[in-house]
Amino acid sequence: MGYGYGVWLVYDNNDIMNKDLHTKHIGHVTIACFMEKKEACALYKEIGEKMGTNAEIDIYGIPEYYCSSYYEHDTNKLCAWGYNGKCDKWSLYKNICDNYVCDFSDIPHISKEYNLYANLLSPCKIENTRIKCSLYCADIRSDFPVDWKLLSCDNTKCETIM
Repeated sequence: MGYGYGVWLVYDNNDIMNKDLHTKHIGHVTIACFMEKKEACALYKEIGEKMGTNAEIDIYGIPEYYCSSYYEHDTNKLCAWGYNGKCDKWSLYKNICDNYVCDFSDIPHISKEYNLYANLLSPCKIENTRIKCSLYCADIRSDFPVDWKLLSCDNTKCETIM
């Protein structure tokens, strides 16, 4: 089931200063999800052309819980915890996403850990930090976050790169 296809801002788990942000899955901030592959690639291209492929996110170190119905079209059972943040480009991302069939993430956030059972999550407070991210199209159809993949979208195809 998962989250379909989407567009993410991905941070490098090995490059971030705050090691408490490391994840077992690809570290990311979701811009949009629950998309068809072709639409996700089109959104990725439009954002890249209009906004560039890099962004910075200020992450607030107070843990937040994200229930399994966080997104409008979310019917899977995964719950998560992570950290909310702020991005100067977020309202501009929203304006672009409004032209696509997708679930936009109203609050920029990272999900540190996912589980089917909320009582098995281990939230912890960290220092506020800033992360540098790169824009990617993502295949997030799996119920298992470690199986999510980044896609390379060019003019002719959209294929798995990571």
